Amino acid sequence: MFIVAWLIVWGVLLFLDSWTHHGSTSTVPQVKGMTYQQAMLVLAENDLTVEISDSIYDRNARPGTIIESWPRAGAVVKQGRQVYVTITAFSPKQVTVSMPVIGVSSRQAVSYLEALGVTSIRLVSVPSQYPDLVENAYADGKPLTVGASFPVTASVTLEVGSAPIDTYPTDSLDEAVDEVIDEVYSGNSDF
Repeated sequence: MFIVAWLIVWGVLLFLDSWTHHGSTSTVPQVKGMTYQQAMLVLAENDLTVEISDSIYDRNARPGTIIESWPRAGAVVKQGRQVYVTITAFSPKQVTVSMPVIGVSSRQAVSYLEALGVTSIRLVSVPSQYPDLVENAYADGKPLTVGASFPVTASVTLEVGSAPIDTYPTDSLDEAVDEVIDEVYSGNSDF
């Protein structure tokens, strides 16, 4: 019975050695700056596999480019180990509108859209009784409402109201200004 137990333990240890690649190592190559496909080939040549752990949208980088890897280049690891990589996203980041951009001031709408990462914002004046109020909003020609999703690279158009300049008759406005000036100079004013 002692010999059978010893053989079972010895067999388990041999199995663990082969299963965990005991004694076999690989050095992680430099994959930063490579495309995902190139990194897969280079890592496979070193008996390693690749796994995407995260992606980051960067307008200035080529999509699918490796930004960083873990374990880092030069690390000695067991063969068959996964190397986790962060890449630039293959498509632009999608943003979702969570607050109204219609019925608010143009400054508030622009600030909100810029906070989402949108950089292509165009303001178009439209007739309205309310100056500086966003009357309509479109992302690449589609209405921009609460809950709408669109790529951060979309061109957003805000139709901003412009009230008529002449809302008061010129004579009454001139008369009101003259009255205020007279009060200030006569000393009858609270200014």
